[in-house]
Amino acid sequence: MPNNKINFPMLLASSVHDIKNSLSMLLNSLESMIEVKDADAKLRHEFSVLHGEASRINHSLIHLLGLYRLDNNQLSINSEEIYMEDYLEEQIASQQLLLDVNNIAIELHCDSNLSAYFDENLISGVIGNILVNCAKYTKDHIAIFCEKADTGIIIHIKDNGSGYPQSIIENLANHERSLDFNTGSTNLGLFFAAEIAQLHHCKEKTGYISLSNHDNGGCFTLSLP
Repeated sequence: MPNNKINFPMLLASSVHDIKNSLSMLLNSLESMIEVKDADAKLRHEFSVLHGEASRINHSLIHLLGLYRLDNNQLSINSEEIYMEDYLEEQIASQQLLLDVNNIAIELHCDSNLSAYFDENLISGVIGNILVNCAKYTKDHIAIFCEKADTGIIIHIKDNGSGYPQSIIENLANHERSLDFNTGSTNLGLFFAAEIAQLHHCKEKTGYISLSNHDNGGCFTLSLP
């Protein structure tokens, strides 16, 4: 008799890939609608909200595919030298439409000569997801700070929203609790970010992420060796 057992992990990965392709077409259509300058301001804002939510879904699908590949030892690090100021400006540019429509100012603080070695595609997924989240929860401002440290480089992404819930900060290192499907918020993006950061290591140093709150919002920190 033929083996009819369904490989659900493989089926899920294939389905996620197809959904992501369809979602990319939706995102492109929404961007075209938002870019119509003479369109009603309220309508453009509503389209931008839809675009932001679709972007969040798209990042979650990318994270699912990444975690599937990680679990199956198919995800490897391709580190190359990256000049941080140019790289971070590109990350900002990729979300500029969302920022502009929502009247969010963003600033970058980074030495033009600072460079680091990491997997550009994987880290772009992490930073892109954080920027989309910040655009949703901040009041009107995001600041990115990139600096050299003894451990490598550190990227801080700060907003002036209400800050991260204390429960998320406390459970960040606890994977079982951070992926609690009963709460309605799985924090999949943070889980993925932590996994990707830990894939980056040099000698005895390993990448990591952390969350904190300051006087005027929240701060996401990514450290890479």
